[in-house]
Amino acid sequence: MKHMNATLPHTLPEDLITEILMMLPVRSILRFKCMCKSWFSLISHPEFARSHFALAATTTTRLFLSANYHQVECTDIEASLHDDNSAKVVFNFPLPSPQDKYYNCVIDIVGSCRGFILLLTSGAFDFIIWNPSTGLRKGVSYVMDDHVYNFYVDRCGFGYDSSTDDYVIVNLRIEGWCTEVHCFSLRTNSWSRILCTALYYPHYCGHGVFFNGALHWFVRPCDGRPQAVIISFDVTERGLFEIPLPLNFAVEDEIYVKDEIYNLRVMEGCLCLCVVKMGCGTTIWMMKEYQVQSSWIKLIVLIYNQCHPFLPVFYPICLTKNDEFLGSNHKTLVKLNKKGDLLEYHARCHNMGSTILVRCGVYRESLLSLPE
Repeated sequence: MKHMNATLPHTLPEDLITEILMMLPVRSILRFKCMCKSWFSLISHPEFARSHFALAATTTTRLFLSANYHQVECTDIEASLHDDNSAKVVFNFPLPSPQDKYYNCVIDIVGSCRGFILLLTSGAFDFIIWNPSTGLRKGVSYVMDDHVYNFYVDRCGFGYDSSTDDYVIVNLRIEGWCTEVHCFSLRTNSWSRILCTALYYPHYCGHGVFFNGALHWFVRPCDGRPQAVIISFDVTERGLFEIPLPLNFAVEDEIYVKDEIYNLRVMEGCLCLCVVKMGCGTTIWMMKEYQVQSSWIKLIVLIYNQCHPFLPVFYPICLTKNDEFLGSNHKTLVKLNKKGDLLEYHARCHNMGSTILVRCGVYRESLLSLPE
């Protein structure tokens, strides 16, 4: 029996082995790479990785939280917040040694795409594309003449151009009286500049959110209009477009005050706008039909009051398959249902302070590699 088990991988048809592996999550597949040379070769092949990403029966989406500048904690968003073992994985940021030029840099998490996380380093102002599942990393230098990245007004994004199988880094920046888009193509290993005649100011917004083949930012137009807009950058067409906010969205100047935070998210396959008003409440707007203004609906309106003493504030991060909102109340992770009821919380992040608000996000596990 022992001999039969040892030779089992060699007796199964490769098609059947592939079919079985396609049913497994990424972490399980990676464990099987050491079974034998043929399995290692199969799992390491780029075509297998692409097929698994497109056809996988089991997908795992993880929340990543940076507790410091050298480690990131990744948790299955579907697991209980009290599951500290099987659902949690701790990775070191891809900073190999004190001799590495990134080692002492502040790390900012820009976003994720197809299993890769884009990191931005201060000091060197370079980017790192990183797949936490496989450990693959690639550094990208920000080379645009004499331009220096500005943390106050520059906003980045990370997307994928399916027409060319290319990963794209985008930096949205203010230059004079126009908005410039600096775009990096991983396939050509080069930066390009795209000029936009309109001027937008990324007031109190985060980095770009990739959805439907485009990167999106919540911005304020500087042409006299009081209404904020969402701008999208199509990574294939390389064009900048406006997406209107809901018809009954507040247009007063108060939307730009410092005690309100606006973040874009993707939930239930739709683009969402999360409005967090400190001490008041959180509203999540969902655009049911892309680019159609009349399709905006309010997904949830959460009012902070005595019924929610645990929630002085709620920052939405994502929506689970069980229709649970996963977010933060500034110091801990929190799960709510769609009625706004508190389901569970866990103070595993109590040492992070306010960093949890900006140094977190979600990514889908993948075996994908980068184009050469």
